[in-house]
Amino acid sequence: MNESAANAASGRTAPEGLSVLGGVWAVLRFEWVKLLGRRITWVPFLVLAAVITLITIVFHYLEFKTTITFFRTASMNFDSKNDFVNGYYMTAHAMLPVFRMLIPIFVAVASGLMVAGEAEGGTLRACLIRPLPRSGLLLGKFAILCGYALALSVFAIALLLACGIACFGTGDLYTINVVFQNGEGGASMVPAAETADRFVLAALFATMGMAVLAALALLISSLANTAAMAYVLTLSIYFAVLTLRMMPFLDWLYPYLFVTHMMRWQQCFYEHVKVGEIYVSLVHLGAYLIAFLSAAMVLFKERDIQS
Repeated sequence: MNESAANAASGRTAPEGLSVLGGVWAVLRFEWVKLLGRRITWVPFLVLAAVITLITIVFHYLEFKTTITFFRTASMNFDSKNDFVNGYYMTAHAMLPVFRMLIPIFVAVASGLMVAGEAEGGTLRACLIRPLPRSGLLLGKFAILCGYALALSVFAIALLLACGIACFGTGDLYTINVVFQNGEGGASMVPAAETADRFVLAALFATMGMAVLAALALLISSLANTAAMAYVLTLSIYFAVLTLRMMPFLDWLYPYLFVTHMMRWQQCFYEHVKVGEIYVSLVHLGAYLIAFLSAAMVLFKERDIQS
């Protein structure tokens, strides 16, 4: 007679807390295996590798004459791109399109498959058989999405650094403030010794922003009937709000848009980290995260799973 049978025979059961923890761990493991088992999960890594390769080639051939002129207006006199273009420069500037466009698309697609995609495929009903409330299942899916977003962020930054350093070497990081939303003019210099910490902070803050987007995507996925509808609606909302963020006459609206705070990782590349602004954005992101997740759990709990 095994231990569980002996416990049952003697009337002893596992503590409730351990049972819940075991259920949570089982859900996390199950969701992670499902995520890794989808071929589409690995496509973003291939796309990122291709895009980063193209970025490296472009940086190799560009002369950066306009950038040199701008740096001179900020009292930084560079004679050629070799004076400021290095692996850190390439990584920081390439993060702008990667974290503004590509990774949000990948996270939205993965999120759409988590609820609407499984409901469409007929596997969500089987997941609900587990002795775990629907809110717990949804939180498990959200945790896996956060891990996936972090993996994409780390992969993108690590590959950018590897390609950039291999092709252009290292050195101090120079950035144009207006490009990184760090003021109207001027430029910043981050010493080479501090760049590793800055990139780690940027990756963590960017992942926090992706977590908010994942929560929004789960909210929409709890309403949508198909995965395609879920991620199309999510990306439509994201890019619509991002477009509003780019309109100068709507600057009064910027502090209330979640994309404003999603992009706050850019402040890590100012001459000194803007701790105050980052703290404010973390508070806003936390509020958006709670609101989106709470609404998603309510809707998911009320959803009728028919297949």
